[in-house]
Amino acid sequence: MGQTAALKIIAKAAGRDRVEPGEYVDVTPDYTVCQELSWATRKAILQKAGLDTLARPDRTVMVVDHTTSAGMGTAYYQAHREMKDFAAEQGAHFHGAGAGLRHQVMIENGYARPGALILSDEPNIASVGAVGALNFSVSTEVVVTQVFRSNWISVPRQVRMRLDGAFQPGVMARDLAQTIIRDFAETDTLTQSCIEYSGPGVASMSVDERQSLLACSYHSGADTAIMPVDAVALDWMKGRLPEDEIAPLHTDPAAVFDFETAYDLAGIEPMVTVPPELHLARPVAEVAGKRVDQAAIGSCANSRLSDLHAAARLLRGRRIAPHVVFYVTPGSREIYARAADDGTLAALTEAGAVILAPGCTTCWGYEGYLNPGEVQISTHQMNYRGRNGSRESLSYLASPMTVTASAIAGEIADPRAYLD
Repeated sequence: MGQTAALKIIAKAAGRDRVEPGEYVDVTPDYTVCQELSWATRKAILQKAGLDTLARPDRTVMVVDHTTSAGMGTAYYQAHREMKDFAAEQGAHFHGAGAGLRHQVMIENGYARPGALILSDEPNIASVGAVGALNFSVSTEVVVTQVFRSNWISVPRQVRMRLDGAFQPGVMARDLAQTIIRDFAETDTLTQSCIEYSGPGVASMSVDERQSLLACSYHSGADTAIMPVDAVALDWMKGRLPEDEIAPLHTDPAAVFDFETAYDLAGIEPMVTVPPELHLARPVAEVAGKRVDQAAIGSCANSRLSDLHAAARLLRGRRIAPHVVFYVTPGSREIYARAADDGTLAALTEAGAVILAPGCTTCWGYEGYLNPGEVQISTHQMNYRGRNGSRESLSYLASPMTVTASAIAGEIADPRAYLD
């Protein structure tokens, strides 16, 4: 019986020829990654256990990505300094405020590479699957892995989602992600699984779009997700990794999947997820006309260069509605620089957008706080009550194009009406 790419990655990290779904195996990851928000808690765990040395600091990545600026009245400035000092003392890789989301830091800096196993503190880092790496979220136990070099994981069930066709104008990968979440989040179909996206539709998607879909896959019920390393992915990696370090692991033709389904990308339409649950995605026509006070592009789902390009495309020659505040957060310093260089940031700011430093910013509510009764539409990952401010505010989720169209209209709007 053949093995999937994900199973091969786990087997390699476990020092075995093969693994089977449902097994518990000890693995030695290629890298671990964590962030500052919970660093104080994790540092306290190390101190309580009397542990003060990382087993492989050269394989440890520490990123300040949630609190890109530590304002007066918060304790985050302490976490910034403590993490920075600890990384310097240990010799770990440290990326400070403004470096961007650790999801993006991992892929841009070559930590995530084909065949690599990443143990992290967040399931949305499945976005590294766009280059054939596999992420597992172990939460607080990421410090266990950093100190002892290995940890155990449960080998997930294998699920395949075949993608056919290509998106229609005005439709983005985020619309597909919200459709999948709608279809599966309330079921146990994808519980304890790894989704492998395959089929000709994958080839029609850029690496940016692939990361967007993968970063949202956890919310459908899956543990993690991955995509094949094809010509598009290989081209993206050129110049980021030495060619002799690009060794993708491919799924065997005879591999068996626990569950399989398919989506025709041409049939996906712009979607809006209504509060307060992630599975409540609706076609944009069903919620169009709802007044919005705030719009935001940012998060590990949508903050990449193509997302900013999509917003700028709709905004050229137009302006944000006077009563709307429109925040845009590039996902990394590299994305910020490239968007500045090609005129994207100028187009956004001239239309009235507010550009924030790379990081999580508005997604988890650190910036762009909502007042009671206010309505937001964003590319964020969550829409539960109180996520972005008052529990009496409302948060709708959508693609960068739908968010931008809504910012222009001042109400939830179909982006296809604003295409050239």
